[in-house]
Amino acid sequence: MKSKFLTENRGLLRLCSGVARFCGLFALLGTAVLIAVMVVVMVADSGRHDAVAQSRTQLVMMVPHIVFHGLAALILAEFITYLLAEQGEPKWILRHGDKIIYGYILYAIANWVFYAAQSPGVERAISGGMSFRDGPLPLALAIAFILVRTLIWIGIAIVLRKIIPIIRESKTLV
Repeated sequence: MKSKFLTENRGLLRLCSGVARFCGLFALLGTAVLIAVMVVVMVADSGRHDAVAQSRTQLVMMVPHIVFHGLAALILAEFITYLLAEQGEPKWILRHGDKIIYGYILYAIANWVFYAAQSPGVERAISGGMSFRDGPLPLALAIAFILVRTLIWIGIAIVLRKIIPIIRESKTLV
């Protein structure tokens, strides 16, 4: 038994699923190409230029975030596909999507703490380059941003973990 929304918007949902899958795969493939290019540049440079070392540091900081957002797009695509499917089990990425999100949350928090501890001015690292002399607002905004982003991802992971068994059960009742 399909919902009215799913039957009326089947084409749009398939399009959204395809776009999310394309974006997720593009992010993952693009990250792999970026890493390969950076390895070639680092091997060719042999540590002669500071710009290459700085680029490598920035790449190491960015790659996990890009990979996670690519995986999140793939999870969304599989969720929409699973909703539209008549029968079948959810794929691996959808079954373990909550664990992927929790892993990213742990990584992001650890990364933030590590960056704050390694920075010469911890307050500058926490507040995004501003000092406490600039007032408490930059620090409060940075902490609020990190806290809200973390809580949103935790909420998404909880909903994903709870809704998949409900959808699976509703498909077996048909």
